[in-house]
Amino acid sequence: MSSVGILSGRLEEFRLVELLQVMGLGNATGALHLHEADGRAGLVYFEKGALLSCVELDTEALTLGLVLQQLNLATERQLAHAYRQQTHDPLGKRIGERLIDLNILRPEQLEEALKTQTLWTIRELALWQEGVYEFHPGESLPADDKTPRIDPTAAVMEAIRYESEWEQLAPILPEGMRTHLRMSYEPPYGHDLIFHADEWRIISKANRYGTVRRIATALRTPELDVAHLIAPLIDKGLLNPIGASGAPGRLPQEAERLSMEHFDLFTLLISMEQDWLKRKSQADQLNALATFINQTMGALEEACRASGLVLASNTLQSLLEREGISGVEGYQFRIEKNRLDVDGFTNYCRHALGRGASDHQGFYMRSFAILERALAAAFQAINARVASPLERGQNQEAWEVLFQTFRSQPTGAL
Repeated sequence: MSSVGILSGRLEEFRLVELLQVMGLGNATGALHLHEADGRAGLVYFEKGALLSCVELDTEALTLGLVLQQLNLATERQLAHAYRQQTHDPLGKRIGERLIDLNILRPEQLEEALKTQTLWTIRELALWQEGVYEFHPGESLPADDKTPRIDPTAAVMEAIRYESEWEQLAPILPEGMRTHLRMSYEPPYGHDLIFHADEWRIISKANRYGTVRRIATALRTPELDVAHLIAPLIDKGLLNPIGASGAPGRLPQEAERLSMEHFDLFTLLISMEQDWLKRKSQADQLNALATFINQTMGALEEACRASGLVLASNTLQSLLEREGISGVEGYQFRIEKNRLDVDGFTNYCRHALGRGASDHQGFYMRSFAILERALAAAFQAINARVASPLERGQNQEAWEVLFQTFRSQPTGAL
């Protein structure tokens, strides 16, 4: 079991490298929240001391798509094609799984890219010297977010190596990979304007792509290698750093669009709770749970439309199949356009509860459990796509409170 409880403090006193070692030695399971002084935030997930994932909330954060291009594993066109599929089925497979289905990636290449994304993000967060941290034991990744485990020692070594290497680059690229660059409009005095091919490839892309990270992605070259090539060009006056690009607290545009930002969970939960408190009989309560599934899918469709997404017509069917849910007792759910046939299901329940059998309570409890799993599957799939980890946690707490209300409400007549 994890021996690490709730922790909090300041990064000035306890840097990320030290926190990684504490999590590893303590066999920690949970999430480490980091907040830098300039408003950026990061989140590191652990399971039994191993790293599972690391994300940064910043519009210029390192995404899987950027890593795949820098590692020369996928092209911008291939990623755009997979992303278009994602917008037509936002609760379906993750982008990496789609790339495997399209024969663009092999499973081992996806694993390599995910590990690289985690390690490269960790090494950036490890440079933060001011801010606060909080460890939340037990907080976990979304269930369908499958990531490879990384030994914390490997992460620590990568962060230490990177910090040492970055000491030379920090005065030139003060905003790291987010540093925005512009080509000098007037050549430096005395420069003969003869460039090595690698230098010209970078200079010619500076104005179009802007940041070190975006330039590296366009060149399909690891960003640290590109940063080393950019530094002397700044020294020569051929490129000018013009500050940071991006907005802290938000995810990159592609991820933001798929983030379920417009899903109004709390309004949905309040309406469910108010409805549930009016349901007194077992049949009415089972009807309510089935109705709540349909209401959740309806709210999801509205959120998708607001983000310019299209919810696949078989989304609910797919969610239930993943959970191994097909019906209750002898009844098979009928699903059309992401809606359960609530009337047909309710008629079946009324018949089952009123046929004089002695196992009324057993039928109710088994049916309740299946519908609860179905509703939870829909919620978890939606919540996994919420951009903010903090908002995900708040949603999870509110959802659990609602189900406590469901379970505590006494049942009356059949």
